[in-house]
Amino acid sequence: MLKSIDTKLTAVLVVAVFAVLMTLGPAAASNFQSAFAHYGVDSEQCKDDEDYYEDHEEACDKNLRVHYGEDYDGDFGSKTIDDDDDDDNDNDDDNGNRSNQGIGQSQSSRQNSQCVSGGDTNDSCNNISLQNQENSGNNAAAQNGGDDDDDNGNRSNQGIGQSQSSRQNSQCVSGGDTNDSCNNISLQNQENSGNNAAAQNGGDDDDDNGNRSNQGIGQSQSSRQNSQCVSGGDTNDSCNNISLQNQENSGNNAAAQNGGDDDDDNGNRSNQGIGQNQDNEQNAQCVSGEDAIVSCDNVSFQNQINSGKNALAQD
Repeated sequence: MLKSIDTKLTAVLVVAVFAVLMTLGPAAASNFQSAFAHYGVDSEQCKDDEDYYEDHEEACDKNLRVHYGEDYDGDFGSKTIDDDDDDDNDNDDDNGNRSNQGIGQSQSSRQNSQCVSGGDTNDSCNNISLQNQENSGNNAAAQNGGDDDDDNGNRSNQGIGQSQSSRQNSQCVSGGDTNDSCNNISLQNQENSGNNAAAQNGGDDDDDNGNRSNQGIGQSQSSRQNSQCVSGGDTNDSCNNISLQNQENSGNNAAAQNGGDDDDDNGNRSNQGIGQNQDNEQNAQCVSGEDAIVSCDNVSFQNQINSGKNALAQD
């Protein structure tokens, strides 16, 4: 299901920025609006005085929507606005608990070299990278409540996006010989690990939509090497790509749901997915006016492991 997750570094950076904005952005915006946007009316009178509300209906609607968000449905008297944010969300007409958790982690290593020589190019423009890259993160959510009439139950959304990238590019253009130059050497230990766990209890009476849990893990590792040599003379021991990689992805999703078991109930819903990917790419090109000796070789030793488990218990 998550196999389509873009393995490029930019995709995970977007996941990371999106997770931060989802966590911090709405709360900060709501606080700002609540403090400054009164629309010329008093929220308490708009909420409690029907005559006052009718005289200032448009301004009151804007005011109450800013102050109470989804607790206000735009019709005076049709919905009780609860000022207590600390309750268990377990009474009539309740929308239950909501949880959004995200982890975005990324590591990147890039090396670029270019040599242009009128004569020989010797022992130059080599890229050497020794890396230990490790991402680890866990999301855990426990929700209780949202368990009476006309309740929409609990909602939990958890995501982990982790990525590692290593790129090496070298290019040599020599009027004479190219010797021991423009080689890419990469020794990498790349490891991603992350777990999502959610426990939901409630959403179990009449007209209930039950509990909802969405959990996803996307992990990727990438290693790329590109080398190019153009020599007017010999090309010796140059433009070789050597990669020794240990790439490992591991992640588990676990969800336990209890409730959503009475009349007119839509039950519990759980969506769990793990997408893991590893990629190794090597490209070499040599153009020589004379001999090309021990050059433009691609050598790769890879240990790639993906492991992941989905576990679900529904009652």
